[in-house]
Amino acid sequence: MAIPDALLAAWIWRLAAIPGIAMDPDAVVDDIALMVYAFPEQAEVARAMLQVEHALTLLVQQRQLGQALRGNLAGWRSYRFQSHRARRHPADLRIVYQDTDSAIRVRSFGHRWIPNTVYRRLYDR
Repeated sequence: MAIPDALLAAWIWRLAAIPGIAMDPDAVVDDIALMVYAFPEQAEVARAMLQVEHALTLLVQQRQLGQALRGNLAGWRSYRFQSHRARRHPADLRIVYQDTDSAIRVRSFGHRWIPNTVYRRLYDR
């Protein structure tokens, strides 16, 4: 099922409006498009995007959640969380970010594996 453009635009604006978050606008559009690919039903993508919004807000409040990354992504952190808050549902979403003291700089967010690993996508950014 195709997700309406107006809904995609609304998610871009919602994420951009979170105080304390800094994101590359082109990367946000790419990440949201990939979320739609990973969650093709409108209800699924909406539920997952609500979880992304909640996780970004949590990162601004608590700053150092998740694990420090190594190798090419040294200096960044990965926060993992569920796309659907249910018992035993895997933590299938990731946000890769840095705490710059003035903001949480988000490099990418998305499904852990679909369409490919969120970490592999970062090598091109």
